[in-house]
Amino acid sequence: MEIVKYSKNPIITKEDVPFKVNSIFNPGAVKFQNKYLLMCRVEMPDGRSSLVKATGSDGYKFVVDSKPTLTPEGHKEFYKYVEWGIEDARITQIGGTYYLTYTGYSKYMPLVILAETKDFNTFKIHGPISEPSNKDCALFPEKIQNSYWRIDRPSAESRRDIWINSSPDLLHWGNNKVVMEPLPGTWENDKIGSSSTPIKTKEGWLMLYHGVRGFGISTLYKLGVVLLDLEKPWIVKGRTKGPILSSELDYERIGDVPNVVFSCGWIDEPDGRVKIYYSGADTNICLAETSIDYLLSVCK
Repeated sequence: MEIVKYSKNPIITKEDVPFKVNSIFNPGAVKFQNKYLLMCRVEMPDGRSSLVKATGSDGYKFVVDSKPTLTPEGHKEFYKYVEWGIEDARITQIGGTYYLTYTGYSKYMPLVILAETKDFNTFKIHGPISEPSNKDCALFPEKIQNSYWRIDRPSAESRRDIWINSSPDLLHWGNNKVVMEPLPGTWENDKIGSSSTPIKTKEGWLMLYHGVRGFGISTLYKLGVVLLDLEKPWIVKGRTKGPILSSELDYERIGDVPNVVFSCGWIDEPDGRVKIYYSGADTNICLAETSIDYLLSVCK
């Protein structure tokens, strides 16, 4: 099964949100209590973002909550790091706890915030787990070599590479290694970053990533996939030479940021299929479907 965009895309637009927003996009995704759960970014009328939950029983139709689930104001002692918004959550289940890593934005530039929940109603917010500037953080769903691991994307002057680091407790991070860098002169020339929680397969860890290339006065965001070693996840076993998902249709080309497909989450099904939740033009939420076998094949 190659990648098929859902015929009824977009599946969520701002008209589906029960409160006033400018847009809804870039959801993290997880299965929770036999339902599909998206933690979506909503840009509020003041231009700052919060996170809101959307749930559905089949993965295609969703109901958005009546109010934001997480707001900058709800971060209390960490508010100064998220005053300008919280953005682009990735969700990882470890045991019975769900961890959210997302971008806090403020005058201090973007950094990674960690929160945890067991019910998606109440959250323990741990605050920043990186220094600025850093974003696109995703946790691995289990320990490797007795440590927790995460992928992130620090910004260092002109560098925009994907890094990996480890932790004994999810709060204190080190052992930093570069994993992959943009390939010059290609669809990912300008920068790359993780776009999903890694999925464990028999051949390695599969992870979506986004690549960015400037084109004239525009910027093109596309999605690729990479395969990382199971025991040494800083080793790349394979990656797509071209993008697996690009902006082709009006709902991906026309919006707040034109010519963008961007993902923060996917859900693997028991039968080997995968639902990729992505946004078109930073304006909506869409769905594409594929399979683990296909994604492994394009990494080789």
